[in-house]
Amino acid sequence: MRVEIRARNIPLTETLRTYTERRVRFALDRLSDRVKDVVVRLEDANGPKGGVDQVCRVALRLEHGRELAIESADANLLAAIDRTLERASNAVTRAVGRAQRQVSTRVRDAAWQPDEAATLT
Repeated sequence: MRVEIRARNIPLTETLRTYTERRVRFALDRLSDRVKDVVVRLEDANGPKGGVDQVCRVALRLEHGRELAIESADANLLAAIDRTLERASNAVTRAVGRAQRQVSTRVRDAAWQPDEAATLT
């Protein structure tokens, strides 16, 4: 699982980078074989004005090319990161479960066809 962290209008300190990467690994570690790429974007939406404007966006690319995007905003950047990654973990779990159910349904719905040789005898 490749993790990329980007920041806009926010200084990306080593502490913030480490915190974000640790949270990504913690939230998605059990699903890391299904997740190929994670891009985390941190942004201060309206600059120094204040308010609920600290935004965290997470874009995930899953194993069979499926992409997911999750976004959260909060007055506190760390809270926005935590909430976004919790939601990302839930979204990946749902997507993986949905894909597994579709595969099992296709297998279950496949009609059984006897061999021609067996029907001729």
